[in-house]
Amino acid sequence: MKKIFAFFVATACAFASWATDYQGELTVTVDGDAASMGTNITVDKTADGYDLSIKNFKLSAGDVSLPVGNIELKGCQGTDAYGITTIKFNDNVLIVPGDDPTVAPEEWMGPMLGPVPIVMTTKLNDQVLSVNIDIDLQLLQQVINVGFVGNAPAQPSADINGDGVVNVSDVSALINIILE
Repeated sequence: MKKIFAFFVATACAFASWATDYQGELTVTVDGDAASMGTNITVDKTADGYDLSIKNFKLSAGDVSLPVGNIELKGCQGTDAYGITTIKFNDNVLIVPGDDPTVAPEEWMGPMLGPVPIVMTTKLNDQVLSVNIDIDLQLLQQVINVGFVGNAPAQPSADINGDGVVNVSDVSALINIILE
């Protein structure tokens, strides 16, 4: 029974979701006025492509903070070249309310905007993410540019047995650790 359990754990580890949180600086420029803030962008590789999300996004300028919501771009297509993945997205997106408990549900502005036209280009690797988003909010007669550059946190090594190579012997070492 332990061996079956260990096999399923090892398999789950091998096929776990590839989600990475990139931490960095987000700059929002609205009609020439820029505001910068620290935030996270999560990138998840799925069977349908790539999902990018900014959770509980708030537009800040000085002491004023405007809660926008969760921005989620799903099923973006990416291409790989020279160790860099380029992801492009051009579609309308509904911004959903965030789940920050310090913000009342009716205060999230994003859902009031309706479908938001987003044109995005992203370049990433395991360590760095660069995002450029253009939003033409014709309803508000504003053009918004969002730029982000962030780093992924250091990942723990999957070299469990310490031989300098990540391979099947590391899965065997993991199974032996679980069975002990």
